[in-house]
Amino acid sequence: MNTTWKYVKPLENKFAVKDYLKKYHICLPDYLVSIMERYNGGRPAEKQIVTSENREYVFKALLSYNKKDRETVYEIYPELFGKTSLYPIGSDAAGNFICYDTDAMKLVLYNHETEGVEIIKNSLSSLFGI
Repeated sequence: MNTTWKYVKPLENKFAVKDYLKKYHICLPDYLVSIMERYNGGRPAEKQIVTSENREYVFKALLSYNKKDRETVYEIYPELFGKTSLYPIGSDAAGNFICYDTDAMKLVLYNHETEGVEIIKNSLSSLFGI
C-alpha cells in the first residue's frame, strides 16, 4: 500500500535528521530515518491510527527538521522526551505525539493529557506505505 504525503517540506540541510539523531545518541530503524528525510513535515493521506487500547487517533504530520517550520523536533525533543526512551516523529490532531520507543523498539502514541503510552497497532504499510 502506497501512502500519499501532502505538504512535504524539503530539508534545508539534507543531513539534518541524521545529524540530530547523532547529537542525541538516538538509534532509530533505517526505515524511520528514511521516511523522516523523504517526507519531512509531511501529512499522510491515510490518517487513522489504532492503538493497543483500541482507540482511534488522527495522524496529523511528521515533525520537521527545518528549524523555521511550524512543528519541529527542535521544539519537542529533548525538553519533553529527553529523559525517556521515546523519540517523537510526528503528531496527531489532538496534540499527542507519535513516537518510537527505543527500549521496546515499537511505534507508540504518547497521550499528552494522561502522559500515558499506547502501542500503535497499524502496520508499517498502512502508516508509511512500506
